[in-house]
This record gives sequence, structure tokens and C-alpha cells, in this order.
Amino acid sequence: MQQIQTYSRRIGFILNILLVLLPLATVYFWFTVQTSSDLMLQTGIVQLSYDIGSFTTLPLTLQTRLWALLASVIPCGILFYALSILRGLFKSYAKSEIFTIQTTKYYHQLGLVFFYWAIGNFIYEGLISLALSFNNPVGQRVLALSFTGLDIMTIFCGFIVVGISHVMREAQQIADEQKHTI
Repeated sequence: MQQIQTYSRRIGFILNILLVLLPLATVYFWFTVQTSSDLMLQTGIVQLSYDIGSFTTLPLTLQTRLWALLASVIPCGILFYALSILRGLFKSYAKSEIFTIQTTKYYHQLGLVFFYWAIGNFIYEGLISLALSFNNPVGQRVLALSFTGLDIMTIFCGFIVVGISHVMREAQQIADEQKHTI
């Protein structure tokens, strides 16, 4: 059990760092993309699933960057929520709270994050295409929506994790009943 607690504390520490870096990196990305300060794309830290050049040939204006940043709040917020749930889960593990009602709630919430991610990704794709093509002349603005096989897989994973959370809740209730049986 000591090993689980130590491991959980370390993961919790990393999750805390990621919770700080995620919003900072998102803001940094949109204010530096397509500039000489764009270290994230140049070094390969970030790889986009879309090509900014396919939406506009114009340089990104401050207004376009702000709209893109605003659109990025959706996936960033969902990821931030998932990291927060994981932090809570590993905090419970660090306190040796493995099979509790709270940990089953964390698993249930993580399962729901998969659904949020698929829906949020669909909305984000539309918003980011609008934001990046916003300065194009009328008739050349783009609204790109997509729902891919990866989104279906994400939803499938959501069902699996929610199912696991229900199994864990049942196991927790059975263990609790046995603990109180004389």
C-alpha cells in the first residue's frame, strides 16, 4: 500500500503542474503561433490536427488569435476538468482510499469526460475554423465540422469507464455490507 501512496503523490504532483501549464501553454500558443516565437510547433511539442494555412492565407491578427483562444477554451476546459478529477482520484489513493464511494464517483466523472470530449471536439472544430477564417473575404470563410471514427472510439471508451464505475460502486457496496455484517 505504501508504494501506491508514494506513486499517487508523485502523479498528483505532476497533475498539479499540468493544471498550471495547460492554460498557460494554450495562451502562449495562440499568441505566438506563426511568429518567430512559435516554439511549440517548431519543436514539435504541439501538433495540430488541422493546418492553419488551409483556413486562411492571411497572417493571424490579434482579433483572430483572441477568437481562436476563446474557441480553445472548450477542449482546454474539458482537459482541465479531466486533470482535476485525476488529481482528486490520486489524492484519494495517496490517503489509502481505494474502494470508496468518492473514488467510484471519480471514475464515473472520468467516463463522462470522454463524452464531453467528443461533443466538445465537434463544437471546437467548427469554432476554430470560423475563428481562423474570420478575416478572409466574404465567400472564403470556412465552417468545418467533422465527426470521425476516433470520436466514436472516444464515446465507446466513455461507456466502458462509466460501466467500470458502476461495477466499482457495486463492489464497494458489497464490501461495505460485509464489513458491517457480524
